[in-house]
Amino acid sequence: MDGFDAFDAPAAAPTDAPAEVDPAAEFLAQEQEDLGGLGEDLGFTSPPQDVQAPIVNGGSSSPVENMTSGMSNMKVREEPEVIKKWKIEQEEKLRSKDAEEEKKKEELREQAKKELEDWYKHYEEQLEKTKETNRSAQETFVSEVNDIQPGTEWERVAKQCDFNAKTSRNTKDVSRMRGILLQLKQSPPTRD
Repeated sequence: MDGFDAFDAPAAAPTDAPAEVDPAAEFLAQEQEDLGGLGEDLGFTSPPQDVQAPIVNGGSSSPVENMTSGMSNMKVREEPEVIKKWKIEQEEKLRSKDAEEEKKKEELREQAKKELEDWYKHYEEQLEKTKETNRSAQETFVSEVNDIQPGTEWERVAKQCDFNAKTSRNTKDVSRMRGILLQLKQSPPTRD
């Protein structure tokens, strides 16, 4: 069993391994070095501090702490008076345009409301006229149906037919049928 003792023992930690360096921190340090004087050109009062690449397995400082401490000392320049004046003028222009747009929208709503009311009024008038026409036609038809007399059948059929030859241009030729109906109207057949 002595051959299996190597598996039971815990793995020994290497003591001579070099500490790993964080690649992101190294990149930030390089960029800080390259852009070091840029903050002074933009009007920041304190020059940026040098950021050292921290060691991951034993260092106590982090790149975030270094960056935030450098930013807290920076002062932002105030906007020039010309830009402030331009912003105020633009805000006023936008307010006036918004007010004008709302006024036009309200006018369009009123116009649309009026047109819709006129349309409904015209529609109701047309509907009443159609109802009245249909009622009178129905009354006429009912009075004619109730007033049936023997021997007037062909006259009633002739009322339903159009005997005007000029109106039927695009229809079939019905002149023969028309002639038969006219003949039957003038001399109806007798029943023996």
